[in-house]
Amino acid sequence: MLLQFHKTVTIEKLSSVFPQPIKFESRRRSIQRFLLLPQLSIQYLWFPVLKRWVKNSRQSQNKQLIFAIDRTQWRYENVFVIS
Repeated sequence: MLLQFHKTVTIEKLSSVFPQPIKFESRRRSIQRFLLLPQLSIQYLWFPVLKRWVKNSRQSQNKQLIFAIDRTQWRYENVFVIS
């Protein structure tokens, strides 16, 4: 919800607006731990979402499916985004 409302992806910015009554550094670490959860991996979360999108688009009358794809480098990680 923070990402959609504040339209930012920096952990520091999210930490500053994270609605928890804890220190900034604790909020930052909490967000980092959340983003590292295995449940947020491509295989467990995103591939099933993409499969559902493709399946739903085949069932609709509009057969055209448009994906927006972006990639960025964050520290030593490659971040791939598809919408």
